[in-house]
Amino acid sequence: MSSNDLVQAIEQAIGALAPVYLGKAAESDLYEASLLVLCIEAAQAAGGNTLLTQDGLTPASSLRFRTQPGNLWSGPFTFVLVSFPGLQTKLEIHLGVYVMASTSKVAHECDIAIIDHQEAERSRQAGVYPRSRSLVAAIEAKHYESSPSLGVGRGFLGLAHELGEKKCSLVFPSRSSANLGALIAKRSSEAYPELWPGTVAAERLRSRLDQAIRNWKASL
Repeated sequence: MSSNDLVQAIEQAIGALAPVYLGKAAESDLYEASLLVLCIEAAQAAGGNTLLTQDGLTPASSLRFRTQPGNLWSGPFTFVLVSFPGLQTKLEIHLGVYVMASTSKVAHECDIAIIDHQEAERSRQAGVYPRSRSLVAAIEAKHYESSPSLGVGRGFLGLAHELGEKKCSLVFPSRSSANLGALIAKRSSEAYPELWPGTVAAERLRSRLDQAIRNWKASL
């Protein structure tokens, strides 16, 4: 898919992208935004009501996402607030934020993070990284024309070890090499090659995120 195709798919699903974002966004940024759409669909499938917002209260008039990794508490960027009927606890979905590993205390970039709302509020109020123990799911996106290398796969597994193996997914639009597939198949993290909007891989990821959110709700 081209950049224009991605913009069209995103805007048809969740609304207009802000000109200031479109002026800076590379195709890899748009690919990550298309994955955010999958997260929204998964949250809705799990019974959530979703609000695209910049302040946590009102709908965003146009959508501006990060094009560089940053702190959750900084900038007027759009995120998704997810509420559930009958539950006081909520979720948030963010693009390109740092999350601190609870064990090593090292902050790692999450291309997409689904995180408990209370932890996100703590992050905003104190200006501190959200902690991985409150992470529901994380996506590492690699917008490559060919399969990510084994080095990328090993780096992803290291990230997953830090943030929680069952929480992490590696996503890319190209085919996977046999070696990369074998490396990740032996772990509880998942890889989703050949993923574009509307593909079978997209449905598989949506289902995984749906179940992760349902499991989080059941654990409350």
